[in-house]
Amino acid sequence: MCYKGSISKEERKLMGYGNKGKKGIRTIQPSYNVNAFSNPAIPIVAQDSPDYITTATWGLVPFWGKRDPEKFLKDSKYTLNARGEDFWETKSYKPYVQEGRCVILFDGFYEPHTFSSNKKQPFYCYVPNDAGDYNSRSILPIAGIYSIMDDEYYVSLVTTEANDFFAKVHNVKKRMPLVLDDKLVEEWIKPEQSKSVIDDLVRKGFTSKEFHAHAVSNDIYKRDFVRDGKDVIDPVQPIQNIF
Repeated sequence: MCYKGSISKEERKLMGYGNKGKKGIRTIQPSYNVNAFSNPAIPIVAQDSPDYITTATWGLVPFWGKRDPEKFLKDSKYTLNARGEDFWETKSYKPYVQEGRCVILFDGFYEPHTFSSNKKQPFYCYVPNDAGDYNSRSILPIAGIYSIMDDEYYVSLVTTEANDFFAKVHNVKKRMPLVLDDKLVEEWIKPEQSKSVIDDLVRKGFTSKEFHAHAVSNDIYKRDFVRDGKDVIDPVQPIQNIF
């Protein structure tokens, strides 16, 4: 599952998705170490405001947590990711799938690779721009679903079954974030979309762009690791080659 990402682009460079500007009061803080478990504010384009970048808390709060969203998120971490194949049947997500879809805007994310029972290594995953390396990356429109409590947005990142590339990276659970093809973003957040179309996007909507991935320091998964400078995504020697 995906619990770490990066969004290092300046806000103005995100406006291709929310081309009328930003909605919301929280500033999007550029970071190479966006940690879901700290419930950070992340940029999304929401179904109810498709022309704007909106800030949302990473971690969907279902209706029974509305009295105290902060306490719900502190006590419950299971709404950080939502399995796209299951969200129609999952109590936490079912009320929001039809009218609470969004795209999360990252420019990379981390997935663990397991070499053995005691050897794991994180890999940084991204789509390079024309320069062809990890220093120049495309924005990734990742499918999400959200709830709204007291005008605040709370979001889960949607995952799906890994394709061949990500099955090599996330080789145990074999999952990947649902990074939408650019031409399907509008379909994903379109109001009153049918269940069959939504399900089809979960199964077949992954981008056709070519992903790259390289090993990074194991520090990224340490609980007390807070550094988020560019060196966080710098390549390190992999335990062994996986491609």
